[in-house]
Formats: sequence, structure tokens, C-alpha cells
Amino acid sequence: MPQLTHQIRTSLAVGFPKGELCERFEPFVGREHRDIESVDEFPFEDSQFEIVMVHGSCVNAKTVKEAHRVLRPAGNLLFVVNEKFGSQDGFALPDIYKIVREGFNITEVERPPWWLFGLRGRTISICAQKKNWRSHTNTYRPYV
Repeated sequence: MPQLTHQIRTSLAVGFPKGELCERFEPFVGREHRDIESVDEFPFEDSQFEIVMVHGSCVNAKTVKEAHRVLRPAGNLLFVVNEKFGSQDGFALPDIYKIVREGFNITEVERPPWWLFGLRGRTISICAQKKNWRSHTNTYRPYV
């Protein structure tokens, strides 16, 4: 998970049972923390949070798009999902990249150290940083 150099002021947890935040996410809880159930539209205005943590069962394109909307510039999206293995339900890395590629840069992919030994319970922790579109320059040059 990311190494943050400052104290987090605002954070949002999406889809976690009341008071049961993933142990990996506890260091990222801000002074002003909000919990919501999984919804299609978050009841918050734009650019409100530094960190958005999403439960693995709620990860989909709509949730990621809403997280992008409520995150501040250079904010982080964190989630842990089950990895697809054989016929098991879950996500493969290409599936995750398709979901987050439009609004985020994936900065870290982490697997538990025991990942290679077990076939069940394989998880992937993802940290993605919000893209700052204004800082990118247009590199398209039409032919003359």
C-alpha cells in the first residue's frame, strides 16, 4: 500500500459492514471519515476526499467512476479483490486495468506473501492514483 508522507484529512469507505474496515486500510482512515453502503451515486460533492477505500464486492465501473468524481486531485483509490483462478469468481489483472484505466494510474499491485502456496483466497490489493488531466500535454500532431 502507498507510503503517505502527510496525515490524511478526509477518507471514504464504500461497501464495508459497519465498523469493519479491512485491516490493510486502517492506516488510511482520515480525521474526517465517512462510511456508505454501495450505491450508484455517492451523496457527496466533487473533490471531497483524499482516499477512497472500496470493498472488493463493490468494485465495478460505476463505483470507480464515482470514486474518481469525489476524489481530490492526486487522490488515491484503494481496494482488495479476490483474484480469478481457474473457474473461481474474481478479477484477473487485465479486468482491473480495464475498470480503472480511464481515470486512474495504478501505482501499486500487492499480493500477500503466501499467495503462491494457496489456490483459494488469493487476493490482490490495488492502489490507484487519480489522473490529473490538466497536467498532461497533448502530444497529438496531425500530419501536414
